[in-house]
Amino acid sequence: MRLYNTFVSQQSLSIVIPAYNEEESLGFVLTDVLRDLPKAVRDYEVIIIDDGSDDKTSQIASSFAKKNKHVRAIHQMHGGFNKAMIAGLKTAKKDYVAYMHAGGQDLIRDMINCIRIMQDYDLILGIRGKRIDYNLYRLLLSYGCLILYRVLFGITYEDVHWVYVWKTKEVQKLKLDPKGGVFLLVETLVKFKRKGLKVGEASSPYRPRYGGDNKNTSIDVIWRTFISIFKLWWKIVTGKI
Repeated sequence: MRLYNTFVSQQSLSIVIPAYNEEESLGFVLTDVLRDLPKAVRDYEVIIIDDGSDDKTSQIASSFAKKNKHVRAIHQMHGGFNKAMIAGLKTAKKDYVAYMHAGGQDLIRDMINCIRIMQDYDLILGIRGKRIDYNLYRLLLSYGCLILYRVLFGITYEDVHWVYVWKTKEVQKLKLDPKGGVFLLVETLVKFKRKGLKVGEASSPYRPRYGGDNKNTSIDVIWRTFISIFKLWWKIVTGKI
């Protein structure tokens, strides 16, 4: 039985899943993606970036890749979110490429509104709505960054830390900071806007993690993120980009 009456997009789609110590959730996420993605688009691939995991993430990724021709597993030394995402974006082969969390917070059926409109835009941002398991610390980080992006870059979108779906040929042109904590997503948004590319928004509901722990709110990651934010701002102010 089809999840949708017809394909929601005729465009092909790469799904990039960066994963670091995600053994509790990765199998669930991949099973769900491989069930629903073929019902949403005609052509697709799933790219797992194992970012130097020291649990069973690597084995899970390789197992799915061996069993399904649409799945590729890339293994690299631990370098963080940005480096993993850059590896996935570079190797994407379809018309569009989307970022998906390895923890099960956003599934294909949650992203479907973004997929439905992607052919009309160069970048689509998912809006997650209520974050039912966020503590005060994570809420302050999230909304504090939104204010900072507005001040430094003039970014006024409702949610810039969630689902991203890029036109592949456009995002692959960008030179992105591999050491920038988790700033890569917003870095692409700023650069797309400066190039005059078309950005859209669509609802993409948030789910609590299926398993495992959040890796992107440590002091080290936040510090590197802020360094990358101000590096990009300074390059813009000094006319270097």
